[in-house]
Amino acid sequence: MRITARSMKRSAVFCLAGSASLALAGCAEPASTSRLATLRPMISNVEAARLRSEEGAATSAAAPRWFTLTAAHPPTIARTDNAAELFGPTQSAQASARTGADADQSSGDSPPGRRVAPLPGFWDTLRRDVKQMPGELWEDTKAVYTSVPNLVVLGATYGGALAIQETGPDDTVEDSFAGGHQTFSDDWRDAFGAAGNPGTHFALAGLWYLVGQQTQNEKTYEVGKTLFSALIINGMSTMAGKFASWDDSPNGEWGAFPSGHTSSSFAFASVMDRAYGPWAGVPLYALGGLVAYERLESGEHYLSDVVMGGVMGLVIGHTVAGEHEFELFGGEIVPYVDPYTGSSGLAWVTHFK
Repeated sequence: MRITARSMKRSAVFCLAGSASLALAGCAEPASTSRLATLRPMISNVEAARLRSEEGAATSAAAPRWFTLTAAHPPTIARTDNAAELFGPTQSAQASARTGADADQSSGDSPPGRRVAPLPGFWDTLRRDVKQMPGELWEDTKAVYTSVPNLVVLGATYGGALAIQETGPDDTVEDSFAGGHQTFSDDWRDAFGAAGNPGTHFALAGLWYLVGQQTQNEKTYEVGKTLFSALIINGMSTMAGKFASWDDSPNGEWGAFPSGHTSSSFAFASVMDRAYGPWAGVPLYALGGLVAYERLESGEHYLSDVVMGGVMGLVIGHTVAGEHEFELFGGEIVPYVDPYTGSSGLAWVTHFK
């Protein structure tokens, strides 16, 4: 009965997340309504050509050269000089805007938004950033929860978490630790708990922000701002999940699903990975894994809680730090449909220079 009750409560999380994503999608910039624009990421070039001939796609101005991995078997690389053919009118405009922004950045003219240098005075910088924060948080939140790959990854993870809960691993892990099996001493568990505390991550974000502003180091300052945005969105998402599921942890405390310590640890690690590479990312991901294990060993969470929290932190951190594109180990996670077999799933796509 306990498992059934938890399943019913946690199903509310999926309904809440779906409703929120639809609401955010309504606020996002409208995309093309054509069938080609809807199916473009998931069909082969042959099928795309057929749909273009049916719809009479208009020719657009020349844009930067783009590369995409087609869904044909075996996979091939297709090249086009027309960004509209690959992304559609709306996405083409966005891509051109990003290219212009990159040019402005390289010439020393910072585009509006997050990419701005710190001002000489700390309080002047803080006032400006606090004023800009609501708008930036809104854009980052829309980027996280209106991205199709993000929703597919989060939805698949949620389904996996429910399967873990229903098929027994949750209870097996709980019983294992309840039987007296302990890997870490109390001191180590306290240390990992403190390392995974969202308050610790916010403090580190503040340190990066302060050091970057005081030294006028734009990268350090930018990483601090990005950490704040990712951690705030992650915290709000975690609390929304806890209130929607209203579930108790193995030790009887309220707020099991998802794990806040785990999600915050992986969001922090994802931002640092994008900023400083694997030398920073890999140790922090490992630390996030230890935090998740400590949550299980201390009876603070079920296995399904830390699985959902870890993936949610990864998605939020990488999306916010990756300029609204979720990348994992240098590649993108995209929906995939094989036009020959009809099979579907997720694909990891990277680009070679």
